Formats: sequence, structure tokens, C-alpha cells
Amino acid sequence: MNYEYYKIFYYVGKHKNITKAAAEMYSSQPAVTRAIQNLESELGCRLFTRNKSGVEFTYEGKTLYDYVSIAFNQLMKGEDEVRRTLDVETGTIYIGASVTSLHEYLFDYLNIFRKKHPQVKIKINTGSNNSTVERLNSGLVDIAFVSTPCNISKNLQTVQVHEFCDILIAGTKFTYLRDRVLELKDVADYPFVTLRHSMQLRQFLDDVFSRHNLVITPDVEADGADLLVPMISHNFGIGFVPQSMASAAIDRGEVFEVPLNYTMPKRHIFMISDPRHPHSNASRELHKMITESVKKK
Repeated sequence: MNYEYYKIFYYVGKHKNITKAAAEMYSSQPAVTRAIQNLESELGCRLFTRNKSGVEFTYEGKTLYDYVSIAFNQLMKGEDEVRRTLDVETGTIYIGASVTSLHEYLFDYLNIFRKKHPQVKIKINTGSNNSTVERLNSGLVDIAFVSTPCNISKNLQTVQVHEFCDILIAGTKFTYLRDRVLELKDVADYPFVTLRHSMQLRQFLDDVFSRHNLVITPDVEADGADLLVPMISHNFGIGFVPQSMASAAIDRGEVFEVPLNYTMPKRHIFMISDPRHPHSNASRELHKMITESVKKK
């Protein structure tokens, strides 16, 4: 099957005129005539007959055109939908993000981006750092945002976009800690809430404590960073969380920052992309906006 013949057949049938069809396709009249003749030869029947104004369908030609026009219009709609998706103003961005990177950085920039491009659809898939990187490698998301510590393969492009600190917080049951300055070793004297072993924040805290010959023995282990503040505010124990994730609860008086005579090491958020996979213009625009904002810092 020669799809070019059917394309030419469609335009000739649409205009009922070979000259007009040739003009719309930026082709020549002889080339269009030759293509129609070749298609007729392949099908073994006449598709058009000539008249004073151009051509008209034979019975076979009209029957074929009814099917071809449906197929061609569907193809045109498909092309338009793809172009719409790729359009920076009306496309879709698929984002993978850890909960920490969302609260600590990404929400603010997505808000800025949406104000500039309100028609762009944004689909966010949250998970651990590792699962987020896996989705990026698989092409399921266009851009990923993760927080350190995180294992990022060399084939991925990374941009450090933000740095932040974790703070020690407690709920109202522990208000007596407001006036105490704890040392790192004192944390073990109180019920402690953190993430389970396989998660990055837990790994980070384990490393911090081990450098001081200390070991964390949690009383409660959560399965996601977004659970830490609610559990601490309900007095399950004290715990470390990214500062931005605790700020709203602090403002509401549900938790407070526990004074600590130790400055926690800074952590970072990376924006990651995979050059091996295609990206929509909308996702490129978000990547460009964030990259330029980092350069200005």
C-alpha cells in the first residue's frame, strides 16, 4: 500500500480538481495525475472521471473516498493532538518528585511556572528518591526532583537547585524541651520518630549519628517523609524533618523547634533529566526556567 497515493487521492477528492489539489500539496499537476493513475492501476478500477470543472467520483471512487476521508481526518486530528501536547502553552509535564523536594522547593517554582503557562497540565508522581530516579530512567516522567542522599547514575543530567537543613521538632507533650539546648547524644533519651531503614532521610541521620559514635533506635518508623510532622505533632516522639515541611505546623503551634547545640549538615535538592528520552516543549520550558533561576543565585 502506497500511503502517498491515498493522500493525493484524498486531496483530489476533496477539491474535485487536480490543479487545486496539486496547489494545496505544493506538487505539480502531472505528478498528481500520475499518482491517481498508479492508484487506479493498483486497484484495477477507475476512481475519477473528468468533467468541465475538474473531476468527479466514479462509484468505486466515492466508496473508497468515504473510507479514506475518515482515516485521513483521524490522522490529522492525531497530528493536531500531538502538536498541542508538544506546545509549550498547552502541553503536559510529567514530574517525578520526592516528598521532601516537593515541600522544600518544587511547589514554589511550579506556582511561578503555572502563572506564566496556565494551560499546561502538570502530573506529579511522588515516591522515594530511588523510585523517582527509576521512573525517570524508564521514561515515565520528564523531569525528576530528589533530595540528598541519593544515588544518581552518570548518564543522567543533574542540576543542584536548592540546599536546606533539617531541624529537630517536638509536639506539645514535650514543651519542657523549649528551654533546653540538647546535644546530639541527648536525642536518644527521648522517644524518637524517623523513617524506616531503606529511606534516604533515615540513611542521612544514621550517617550523622554514626560520625559521633551514636546509634539511632527509633520508637516509631514512618513509611514516608510526609508522615513525620503529623506523627510528631501527635506526640509519638521528637524527630528531624526538613525545615520547610515543619514551618506550617510550627506556625499553628502544633510543634516547635527543639534547640540543638549541633548544626545539622546541609542537604541538597537536584533536578534530574534523561537526555536519552524525548521531552515536550513544556517540560523543556520548566527545565530552562529552573536552570536560569539557579544561575542567577
